[in-house]
Amino acid sequence: MFIGRKNEVEKLSGFYEGDKCAIAVVSGQIGIGKTTLLQEFAQDKKGLFFEAYETTGKHQMERLSSYMGSKKTFDPAGFCKEISKRAAKEKQLIIIDQYPNIVKADPEFDKVLHDFVVGEWKDLPIKLILCSDAFMLVDKYIKGKKAIWSKNIDLDLVLEPLGFYDSCEFFDDASPKEAAFLYGITGGIPYNLARVAALLGVSGFEDFGLTQVSEEDKIKQVAARLFLCGRSSVGLNPEQVMSTELRELAYYNYMLATLASGLNRVNQISAAVDKPKDVVVPYLNSLMAIGVCTKDTAITEVTNRKKTRYSIVNTSTLFWYKYVVPNFDMYMSGDIDGMWDHIKENIQDYMKEVFIKICGEYLENESDKNQLPFTVEEIGNWWVNDDEAGTTDGFDLVSLGKCENKAATIFAQCYYNNEPIEVAQLKSLIEKTKQLHRQGDAFYIVFANAGFHENAITISSAIKNIMLITLDEMR
Repeated sequence: MFIGRKNEVEKLSGFYEGDKCAIAVVSGQIGIGKTTLLQEFAQDKKGLFFEAYETTGKHQMERLSSYMGSKKTFDPAGFCKEISKRAAKEKQLIIIDQYPNIVKADPEFDKVLHDFVVGEWKDLPIKLILCSDAFMLVDKYIKGKKAIWSKNIDLDLVLEPLGFYDSCEFFDDASPKEAAFLYGITGGIPYNLARVAALLGVSGFEDFGLTQVSEEDKIKQVAARLFLCGRSSVGLNPEQVMSTELRELAYYNYMLATLASGLNRVNQISAAVDKPKDVVVPYLNSLMAIGVCTKDTAITEVTNRKKTRYSIVNTSTLFWYKYVVPNFDMYMSGDIDGMWDHIKENIQDYMKEVFIKICGEYLENESDKNQLPFTVEEIGNWWVNDDEAGTTDGFDLVSLGKCENKAATIFAQCYYNNEPIEVAQLKSLIEKTKQLHRQGDAFYIVFANAGFHENAITISSAIKNIMLITLDEMR
């Protein structure tokens, strides 16, 4: 079942228009749904969808020729000539998935294909899409400065995980709190989402062959089947994904476990893994290059190198390194109850990170629909460092935007706990804004999964520019 990806389909449709040759690159991590998206897009179009296998150049051409219905084996030029003949009759959509597998096996194919694109195919209705799930190989063979394709790409489409609202379509009638947790552990990755849908018995996902979980403790059961039992987990293991890009995962794993524990500054990571900073930073750069980590800067101080911290991008990866890796013996032995007890001990810390992502998406969506008294142009965060304590304090979200064509700054705190928010937390948010030089009007937003105390609701109604939003309202 195809869910979401409206913007991506629109971009591909725009790319497909016209009667001249065009080149697109579609990339994204394993399990992100590239093949599903392109199969959906290619349904009513003439052409070919070829999956390049990791093999020799000769075998690759034998497979490609057979796929095209030819009894003889094409050489690269013969393949391109055949596409030219077909394009002379009707538009052709040529999709080559895992394209780096061809280039590694036969660099000549890459050169010949490019020569045809800029030469004989130039005025033919051929739309060529090159795909891969390996970021470093995409950069090396397709998008990097040394790649022959780098100046010919008409559409560069990097698939990201689905957002909270698209992900919820996989969760059927899950409550807002259940949906938030499921979104967190899946990370919005379609591979994981589809398996959760199958475990929940959602119509359209029966082909995955997974037994539906019972209603009792269904969230625990889904988490267990997805990640908590090494013998039978069906979720996408982030270490397996990284192993396709990186060699020797030992220090990468150590750094990610350190980040998941809450240590996010270079000096903290350096001390934890017992490596100097000039060794740690290249490792972090490699993790950023493949989309596993990101470097955060305060939204109003992007050039302040003292305000730099790192974080794990995807909440599914965060879940793995926060709960599975520290309890790996339980994971391998299948001690699901023991694993679940550890998760419950500090689930609010993890869910706050998930909730912040959901709140940011909510702000963007509501702004796009003109449902807010301001428009959001940029979303980030802001904090101050306490070097003695090794901690930071700030805002979960800070947005820069406009209100009535004038600059506006939006400050938000996201609370994920079991108690309704009281007046003290509202006052704390407003007081904290005095630390930051803001632009124009200020708006204050408090997001809370457990709602608000009556006194907070009363006070907020009397103070200009305060918004209180619950998880139930956001779902």
